[in-house]
Amino acid sequence: MKKIALILFLSCFITQINAQNVYDDALTAASYAYAHSKKAHGSNNVYHTQEYADKAIEAFEKVENLADQCGCKKANETAYEAKVDMQSSLEQDTYERSRFFAKRAKELGSELLEQLTFCQANVGEYTYAEEASVDQENEIADMSKEVSSKQKELEEKRRQLEIEQRKLEQQIAQQNKQKAQFEARRAAELKEQTLIKSKAEQALKKLENALQELSVVLNEEATFESQADYSRSDNELKNESLDDTKTFYVNRAKELTQTAMQQFASFNMVEN
Repeated sequence: MKKIALILFLSCFITQINAQNVYDDALTAASYAYAHSKKAHGSNNVYHTQEYADKAIEAFEKVENLADQCGCKKANETAYEAKVDMQSSLEQDTYERSRFFAKRAKELGSELLEQLTFCQANVGEYTYAEEASVDQENEIADMSKEVSSKQKELEEKRRQLEIEQRKLEQQIAQQNKQKAQFEARRAAELKEQTLIKSKAEQALKKLENALQELSVVLNEEATFESQADYSRSDNELKNESLDDTKTFYVNRAKELTQTAMQQFASFNMVEN
């Protein structure tokens, strides 16, 4: 009799261990299914939604089979419903409808984790007795609430991260927009600077020639000597503003006229 009792005890113990292993596999698959469902629901186009939906279907089907093996009927039914929703998501041709079914599957995925956790917590109790005591039921209920609370906490953290990610993406988009606007304005300004450079240098050259010609007219022996260097390269314009470019040529014009006035003043002194 002792041997028979020992064999029965070991048989029940081994059965319990095997059941726990199946539950562990089912929970792992359910976690993957839930993660893929979240990604499918959170995708920004129908192609990405259906890409993750296809992965979720495989995971939900695995959970369905494992839940059947360990006798967790609710989890088996929920996994089947989630799989059907994901298959519907995969069959849609619009982003909105595909995402609608992905959302339903995601919500079922969260319930599935709770159901498997609840079943796993009760596997030992169903092995040795048909009904759990009131204390054990309360403990299981507390455990289920704790799991649910942790899932909600994780969900809230994920939601906050998604909000922060969206804010960061908006900031980057705004910065890129401002950069593009600045580059467009700078390109237009540089174009105007180049035009002013060309015209100003032509005008200054004409002014210098006119002053040289006037110098000869006033004093044949004298020549107009200009110290103003007003010829520049296009690259020099890149490091200054439009106002800086205008100021440069204004100053060169002043230098030319001041040089002319000084030399013409010396002509008068010679005549006197």
